[in-house]
Amino acid sequence: MPRLLDHRPDLQTERLSLRRPADRDVDAIVNAVGVWDVARRLARVPYPYTPDDARFFLERIVPAEWVWAITLRGSDHLAGVVGLTPQEHADTAELGYWLAPAHWGHGLMTEAARAVIAFGFDHLGLPALTSEYFDDNPASGRVLAKLGFVETGRILRPCVAIGGDVRAVRMILERPTAWTAPD
Repeated sequence: MPRLLDHRPDLQTERLSLRRPADRDVDAIVNAVGVWDVARRLARVPYPYTPDDARFFLERIVPAEWVWAITLRGSDHLAGVVGLTPQEHADTAELGYWLAPAHWGHGLMTEAARAVIAFGFDHLGLPALTSEYFDDNPASGRVLAKLGFVETGRILRPCVAIGGDVRAVRMILERPTAWTAPD
């Protein structure tokens, strides 16, 4: 799967444009992920979150994963991030995402994630996608349920911002036999 990481086209939805995150996004990333209510809901994000952390994300994570900046159509300002993390020793990837709080509750993440799921199934040929959300983030669970993910178990997952393990719900979305990208 690593050879496919270079294939990351821009994606379009009705309201959104998804593109590769870039250096021009550092301030928007720091302003969003630097909010405690965002950082504490992400497994791999430190808190406080600094410009150096954003540059690490851009230089190390973005080249190693399928990651897109979420922007509203007609604007290049980053509203959030959605991506697929290849799973070691498995033919799957983990769906991960975050949105700046100003964009919560408008269905943007469900819309962005649908496009990324279609990319994973249609272009990468993945048989399944996984995702996890922390118990205290039911909004993320609702996003995953709308996308068709089903619960497979409960675990403790490390959270860098909190500095320890947090209860999480593990989810899976198997590629339907006759997969077509949802509207």
